[in-house]
Amino acid sequence: MIHIVLFFFALFSPNSKEYLKNAHLINILHNKALKRIPICGILSKFAVKFQKEQIMKRILIPFTILISTIVAFSSCLSSDDNEVTYYDDSAISSFTLGTLNRTMHTLSSKGVDSVYQTTIAGSSYQFYIDQDKREIYNPDSLPYGTDVRRVSCTVIAKNNGLIGIKSLVSDSVFSYSSTDSIDFTAPRQMVAIANSGKATRYYTVRVNVHQEEADVFNWADMGKQEYFSSMNGMKAVACGSQLFTFGQKDGKLVGYVTDNTNGKTWTELSLPESLSQSVNAYQNILTKDGVLYILQDQQLLRSVDGSNWETVGTTGLSRLVAAGTKKLYGISTSGALMASADQGVTWTEEKMDTPSEWLPDGDISYAVLPLRTNKDIERLVIAGNRSTETYPNDGYAVVWGKVEDLSGDAEDNSWMFYTQTTDNIYSLPRLSNVTICKYGDILLAFGGNGIGACTESAFSKIYVSLDGGISWKGSKTYPVPEGMAGSNQAFTSTVDASNCLWIIFGDGQVWRGRLNRLGWANIQK
Repeated sequence: MIHIVLFFFALFSPNSKEYLKNAHLINILHNKALKRIPICGILSKFAVKFQKEQIMKRILIPFTILISTIVAFSSCLSSDDNEVTYYDDSAISSFTLGTLNRTMHTLSSKGVDSVYQTTIAGSSYQFYIDQDKREIYNPDSLPYGTDVRRVSCTVIAKNNGLIGIKSLVSDSVFSYSSTDSIDFTAPRQMVAIANSGKATRYYTVRVNVHQEEADVFNWADMGKQEYFSSMNGMKAVACGSQLFTFGQKDGKLVGYVTDNTNGKTWTELSLPESLSQSVNAYQNILTKDGVLYILQDQQLLRSVDGSNWETVGTTGLSRLVAAGTKKLYGISTSGALMASADQGVTWTEEKMDTPSEWLPDGDISYAVLPLRTNKDIERLVIAGNRSTETYPNDGYAVVWGKVEDLSGDAEDNSWMFYTQTTDNIYSLPRLSNVTICKYGDILLAFGGNGIGACTESAFSKIYVSLDGGISWKGSKTYPVPEGMAGSNQAFTSTVDASNCLWIIFGDGQVWRGRLNRLGWANIQK
């Protein structure tokens, strides 16, 4: 092929002073070109002859160029040295976004909203290609505020096929280039074209962008429910897709249930007469594996609907305090921390690193957190207050934790008391009716007015723990429901299966809140 290229270079030189030199070059290449393409050799002799006759060059050289070009290109395509393989199948095998612009909002030191621009790497967001459905999309949506009106992308087709993109306003298909700015505010049609031209394959491309800020918590006022307005004490639990609230009302134990998608219409439970007489039993109710458990005068009962209860057995417990993946936990009448691995039938004493006098005996709540590094290990946290009569000067709630290994027959770990020291100014305050709950992968806590040495006011803030209950700090991410700051009244709270945090107040007010990102659906591959 190089011989042919040199042949044409020599043949087409426009400088008249080079004619003789070119003619010599053509003669040199003549024999090699003749062996490759016989007609090129003939044309070369023809050109040499008339190179010496400049007057004839103007007439015959253009004709020579035309014929030689056609023959040379035709021969090159059929040459064994440049064999091209054509494929009849087509598919998009890779899709990657380029750099994207994002608009961000922030508050100045004076609380004024300001806007600034930044960029994000589109390559950090993987796109999944569903060859069966012919869809291309990113399961992890781009952050809120990302501009996808002008986006560059790199698209690769199988077997070096061609890529086209369909117009947003017509059926026209345009050639794609990695330098193009493409509008992905709506789904786009891209097409892979086989390099043989015999096959095409259309794909729908969706660039998903979150429509709300990830870490914004919003409360919804579910209205005032008269069911709860006359309760003296209450406790809410989430079980499956339902919410249950039990409490004292008119000297009896009562219970109500609603679907966690509702919250405005509650149905009263028909409790057994003996249970309804246990007015304080609401303090000892929890759920495990879709089953409700309640402690009634040392008798453990269970139910799947809140109305029909069966007796598990006599426990010797004074409080039912927590439920992990493997065990139920309670405090015995002698003050020991107990556990049951057979749904409450038998109970054994747990190991503790601190005397049981530091266990809570009121306002008890718990949370279970899977470890971020190992989902087969969970951290159980119990929090509450000690007796105000015996320990009137406590300024902090008492918090205990245990690491539970769920894999095989691992050694049983001891419960650890999170020691309160003057060095740790972020211990959990001793609030009336203090409540902790798991929310996402963190813990939240809140409560009424401070008790003993604690001077905090009711619902002054919602506390957050990022280290499993050791330290607690107020967070602006989690605001108190509007109008509830300073409201020192009975309340209860729980978190449902949809990651909604519910707070029910003794005046009947019901609030439901959720962090935006915990409500996002997971797009499956």
